Amino acid sequence: MKFYLFRHGQTDWNKERRIQGHSNIPLNKTGQEQALKLREILSHLELDIIYSSDLDRAFETAVIGIGDTDIKVEKDIRLREAHFGEAEGMLLGDIVSKFGEDTWNKFMTLDPDDLEISFPGGESRKSSIVRMRAVIDELRRDNNFERVGISTHGGVVRNLLASYLIESGKQGKFDIPIPNCVVYELDFSTGEAIVSGPIE
Repeated sequence: MKFYLFRHGQTDWNKERRIQGHSNIPLNKTGQEQALKLREILSHLELDIIYSSDLDRAFETAVIGIGDTDIKVEKDIRLREAHFGEAEGMLLGDIVSKFGEDTWNKFMTLDPDDLEISFPGGESRKSSIVRMRAVIDELRRDNNFERVGISTHGGVVRNLLASYLIESGKQGKFDIPIPNCVVYELDFSTGEAIVSGPIE
């Protein structure tokens, strides 16, 4: 089974560098245009189905991305971005000022030693990885799909892919840039997780 994980298109909060987390912010015009460009990539992937975060920016990206095809888009709340607690809705600069640059850097790192870091009232990196991997594991176990799209969010994509890379001993050997509408492949065809991308 192969998974194709992609981040949603741009929102106004992305443009402002305001942290969204679970906040339900829609795509802006640029984000909709990015999702249209994503359609060309998705059209070559022969997807059986797409599972999407229930937040509008991810679901809308998936719907625009599939165009007029008959591919179904199913929502799953576990595919949401990490919850940022008290930091949610704040500008990046204000978060650094209030909680400290070290806290922000540890939350954004891919270092496995910092998996428990979180903002007050928010979710740890480890928690977001656990729920994302639960979706992947269930789909692998309970379905006969061969190629599955996952429409989700930047932070959880980075952390999820990093968790598989760490297991395979490739930590530190793979960069995971996450621009809007980037696509990564997570391939279980050989039994172990193989990460590749971005796919263009």
